[in-house]
Amino acid sequence: MNKLKTPLGFIKIYKDDIEIEYNAIRLENNSAIFPNVDGRYRIAVEYESDSLPHLICCIIDDMNYSKVKCFPESGERLECQAFYQGGVKLSIGIECDTGYFDTGERIGNYDFDSKYLENGIGYNILPTTESHELVFGIAWINDCTDENDLQTWFGADPTLM
Repeated sequence: MNKLKTPLGFIKIYKDDIEIEYNAIRLENNSAIFPNVDGRYRIAVEYESDSLPHLICCIIDDMNYSKVKCFPESGERLECQAFYQGGVKLSIGIECDTGYFDTGERIGNYDFDSKYLENGIGYNILPTTESHELVFGIAWINDCTDENDLQTWFGADPTLM
């Protein structure tokens, strides 16, 4: 099973506790929005509804937790988890608006919710979630500064892919 290698570890995709195969597609950098991004990928997972709850997640495997700082970076229609280690910043993003479970009602155009994890991010699939293509965006900068920090957030946004 091929896995995407990033500066912080290998990317793995899980449906519940079962690792699934994926195809990571390398994307071009937009020189105007994120010129300093060193790696930018799209991973799409087909979800076939079975009317059961699931967690479909993208994680960084074998990450050194003691050296990595993790922060959520949400925005409109984007849930994103940022990871910093040394000069590296890596972001994993999904198209979603968090809050479905907080209100018990559907928020926006989505019939799923997000789940922030200490080593990644996931789609919280509900029993009412219909079949979808679920997309993870991954972007990193090897030399992150205050001036280019935001670029991985844009690079990992599935709506810009």
